[in-house]
Amino acid sequence: MRLPALPPPLVTPFHGFAILSGAALPVSLLWPEPTVGRTLFLQVLVFLQGILSLQIGEVERGYGGFRPHARLLRLFFFTATALALALPFLLVHRVETGSDWPAFSLSLLFLLAHGFVWTSAGYGLPAVVRSEGLRFVVKYGGLVLANVLPLFFAPFVSGLWVLPALWEGRGAAAGLALYLGLSGVSIPWIWRGRRGS
Repeated sequence: MRLPALPPPLVTPFHGFAILSGAALPVSLLWPEPTVGRTLFLQVLVFLQGILSLQIGEVERGYGGFRPHARLLRLFFFTATALALALPFLLVHRVETGSDWPAFSLSLLFLLAHGFVWTSAGYGLPAVVRSEGLRFVVKYGGLVLANVLPLFFAPFVSGLWVLPALWEGRGAAAGLALYLGLSGVSIPWIWRGRRGS
């Protein structure tokens, strides 16, 4: 079975994601305040993954005439590829912070679900917001708001809280369940996405 080829418009975003993720790791490890350093890399990674995932979804919507199941597989594959790029940095961070393997595994599961949710959002958004300028604001403004605002009243909604909590074994089952559920809901949305465009 042939693996999907990365669309040319996504080559630079993937490179940027890998470079910025790699740069965030030593910054967090060398941060003078250890409690901040433990979570800084994870929080930066959540934002970077969200940005890349939105770009994956938007580019894929206008790329090729794939059948719904093939489109779904492509979106999932590219989401997983982005996580694979970050995996070496996550492994180094695990060693440096002493996160145990169960917590590490749950963190990876969360990142996969989180990435797929934002990929789905990027895929569906052009059908709802036609203007490119307005879509840019909604896309990235929504990412920031969805991660920052819930910190004040429902932290389990924000990846900025959920990923560090899972990483440190502090629970966050509700946040993981939320993103896994949203991933499941995203599947029929993607399946019928072309009909809604």
